Amino acid sequence: MFGMVLDRLFISEMQKVSGTTERKICAVGVTKILCEVPALIDGEYATYWVRLLQAIIGLFELPEDDTIPEDEHFVEIEETPGYQASYSQLVFAGKREHDVFAGVIDDPRLYLVQSLHQLSLKHPGRLLPIISSGLDPAAAQHLQNYLSAANLNIV
Repeated sequence: MFGMVLDRLFISEMQKVSGTTERKICAVGVTKILCEVPALIDGEYATYWVRLLQAIIGLFELPEDDTIPEDEHFVEIEETPGYQASYSQLVFAGKREHDVFAGVIDDPRLYLVQSLHQLSLKHPGRLLPIISSGLDPAAAQHLQNYLSAANLNIV
């Protein structure tokens, strides 16, 4: 069941997360899953590890996917002419962004490579072959850039 959640929700739909704060929250959560869930590292879900890493790098580097699947149809609601005070107030009342990781995790890319570095210290020699063989070359280059910027490596 967890494998289905990883595959159909996290890996395939992560690119659809919108908003800077929401993308940061998603990145931190997926990084924790990637680096702190033993079943994903050593257990039955290990096959999802590199795909999840690929998805999180895609979250950082690829544009947001705003396509709507063919089977989802939304009915356009006509606007009623005239002034509607309650609606007008809601439109102009801005939603204040609240970053739950403010002051703790400023850069999710840095958090990812710090977590991967710590994980590689716990499992020396295991992550590098998985990353080299399973990660697509563009994503591997982005990961290498993150590691270089943080002055970290994977052992």
